[in-house]
Amino acid sequence: MMEIMKSPTLCAPGPHAFLLVIPLDNVFPQVYRMALNEHLEFLSENVWKHIIVLFSCISPHDDTSLKNNWRNWPDLQLVLEKCQNRYHVLNIKDREERSGVITLLKKIEEMVAQNNHNYFEMSKCVSVEDEQEKIRKVKVKQRILAVKKKSTELQVRNKGKDQQLTDIQIVMLGASWAAKSSAGNLILGKEAFKVDESRTTTCCEVGHAEVHGKKLTVVDTPGWICDHPLEKTPAIDKLEIKHSLHLCAPGPHAILLTVPAATAFKKPYQTSVAEHMSLLGKDVWSHTIVLFTRGDWLGDTTIEERIEEEGEHLEWLMERCGYRYHVFNCKKHTDSIQVKGLLDKIEEMVMENNGRRYVPDEKSNPSTELQAKIKRAKKDTEKKHRQDHILQNLLKEREEQLSEIRIVLLGREGVGKSTSGNMIMQGDFFETTLEEGFKDQRRTSRCVMKQGKVEEYHISVVDTPGWSTSHLNHAKEIFCSVKVCSPGPHAFLLVLPLNQSFRKKSEQTVKELMNLFGEHLWKHTLIIFSGSWLKDRPVERP
Repeated sequence: MMEIMKSPTLCAPGPHAFLLVIPLDNVFPQVYRMALNEHLEFLSENVWKHIIVLFSCISPHDDTSLKNNWRNWPDLQLVLEKCQNRYHVLNIKDREERSGVITLLKKIEEMVAQNNHNYFEMSKCVSVEDEQEKIRKVKVKQRILAVKKKSTELQVRNKGKDQQLTDIQIVMLGASWAAKSSAGNLILGKEAFKVDESRTTTCCEVGHAEVHGKKLTVVDTPGWICDHPLEKTPAIDKLEIKHSLHLCAPGPHAILLTVPAATAFKKPYQTSVAEHMSLLGKDVWSHTIVLFTRGDWLGDTTIEERIEEEGEHLEWLMERCGYRYHVFNCKKHTDSIQVKGLLDKIEEMVMENNGRRYVPDEKSNPSTELQAKIKRAKKDTEKKHRQDHILQNLLKEREEQLSEIRIVLLGREGVGKSTSGNMIMQGDFFETTLEEGFKDQRRTSRCVMKQGKVEEYHISVVDTPGWSTSHLNHAKEIFCSVKVCSPGPHAFLLVLPLNQSFRKKSEQTVKELMNLFGEHLWKHTLIIFSGSWLKDRPVERP
């Protein structure tokens, strides 16, 4: 926020133009417009008179395709209307093409003329923000000094004592995509945990290495959705998180709570962290260090400045773990200095805890429960394989094969029904929405049937309106799906997300849905688990 507000002051006395850059082929739902408005409010409503929307692209676009794209996204049209339909398309891949830049400069000149040659001036409230910035800088210095003072006092208090650890055991915790695995690899100095853009950790993994003369054990754990409460996290993930403490007996020296350095830490994130940390017991915070990952995102901003700017919720996190924190730039794989700094802080924390590890209560060990679930899952898998084998043999014996298949997709909002339909049809037949939480209003509101040919089959797929988790809406429209694919569907596909728990409320809603069609519906139903969360892990495994 502060950097956005500072930007006009860097081209005194004020900028002639703001270029609002939007990728041309990207989606632009309501949530994008709302976020845009919130950020531009920092500059005042007057800023819209000085804005040109700059659509970036990597290939030529004609005016017709441009306007067709706008029709798909009414919120983008509203943005254009606010800046009096000023826009320009720039091919950012073609660096040799200068005519596009010249045209853009002419459009800026025209806009400046419309504004009576006035430049944008910041409101007087900026001076107040400047004062607040000065106060923040003082607090940043105080924070740095306090951390150094605490470290010095610990070293003085333990001078002469043999506090050097020969082995350090660490548990990594944090939300999904918080770079836990990358941070674990950086600590161990090797690729102990698999990392790629499409993969998240699904069960606890343990890595070992000797680093800076110390034997290290690092336990990687499944993450959770950063703004989701504990009740939405799958039960198996909760068990894995609890199990992590028992994989480095008698207990870890440190819990590293990973938080991306440049991600907003608002109330939902705070609540989610508090609830998930509670799985490990009330004393876990005295053994916790916050590890800010993706430190390269900070640029020239220090982590102390970031903490002060973020406000009360991140300050709460600092207080809970005794202001112990460290920053990792996971892109610097060979930078041993940042790893050495972390290990030093872990040793300081162990000194602060009088040499004690965080030893979990053996009664809380979920190993027995996990083993029982794995055993049950193995039986379920074997049973399913036997059933599949029998069905395949029966199909081979049948002389008549289906040439046409009619399918109805069912599921709540945001679970990937439309995406599943596109995968079945092998094309972009249904409009897809963003993940749950983005409140995109372009969700399926009526039954839509698409037809096509896949291999030797003529496929008809009906996408239905999703229901909310709290109540079944669009009931009549969902019931009409049967009529849409007359004389009736061969199969109902019930889509369930893999990365969320299936709670009592969800079960009740599904039962209510199925009752619309009658008890015999279950004989025609298959469950589709959506999402890429499992990767190579069998769906039957807990």
